[in-house]
Amino acid sequence: MRFFAVWVYLSWLNARDSLARQLVKIGQIRNVICCWMLRYLPYGAVLQIFRCIYVLPFVGRSLKNRAFVADANKQTLLNQHGQKGFVLTTQRRLVMEMAATWGQNRWILAELAQCRKQLNEIVEPLHMAGKPVILAPLHMVSDVLAGIVGSGLTPGKTTVIVSSSVEVFQLQVRSLGGIDLDYCSIHDDNREIAGNLTEAIMEAAELKRNIMIFPDITPDYTINTNADATAKMSCQLFGRSAHLHSGILRIARILAAEVVFYHLYDDCGLKLHAFTAVNARDLKKVMPEIIETSIRQYPDDWMLWHAHSLFFINE
Repeated sequence: MRFFAVWVYLSWLNARDSLARQLVKIGQIRNVICCWMLRYLPYGAVLQIFRCIYVLPFVGRSLKNRAFVADANKQTLLNQHGQKGFVLTTQRRLVMEMAATWGQNRWILAELAQCRKQLNEIVEPLHMAGKPVILAPLHMVSDVLAGIVGSGLTPGKTTVIVSSSVEVFQLQVRSLGGIDLDYCSIHDDNREIAGNLTEAIMEAAELKRNIMIFPDITPDYTINTNADATAKMSCQLFGRSAHLHSGILRIARILAAEVVFYHLYDDCGLKLHAFTAVNARDLKKVMPEIIETSIRQYPDDWMLWHAHSLFFINE
């Protein structure tokens, strides 16, 4: 009986190892097929294939939990339902980012180039008029793609202020995607933040670079990095008392900059909506209006519905 138990156990281990090896091979074949599709097929077709395979009941638990939170938030603010919408938004973001970086998909690269050209038609005249520029992309469709669009604009250099460690933006992926950006993370050492940010602001004041900040970042992303009340700006959003991160407001005032809000949206292809440049003195009034209007108009493109507190974090 003891021998039989040992034999069963060892047989199970061998079978498990054999299955693991086969799964690795299957995974390698799957990756090759995915890379081929992302490079040579229109990314919209690849997205439809992914949506047929990875439907809501089969997505991971983490994504499913975020979808529940996103659905509750969207129901509260917009009276809209749909956990599947957040899953589809996440799947679309991943496919588009892979297509634009690893896949070098010519269809999405052409759309991104057109978006960049459209945005530069606003940015270039501001520089010619001697005005520093802050780029303010919203978290619509993909923050990586928004960064690709914002890179390479006049005068050719951009520093993006991010709320997470810059290591997540791997050098190879940034290079593949044409993301010619310098990153300043607010999670870095305070002295390093001050040095990098001061240098970027000085060059922006000299019209040698742009600064990029995502204005719709929710306060709970940065609450652990800056407990100072001045890090948040009080405002009204969706008829409620709310808070936005005030970093963009402070930097715009320092530079007396023009702030260019823009966001991507999906309309049978990747499109860009850019707003008229906003002067620093009008920013506090206009920024909440732009953010709320954009979210209401393109709710399925906004990526941060899963943030528990949204803009209404308690003091």
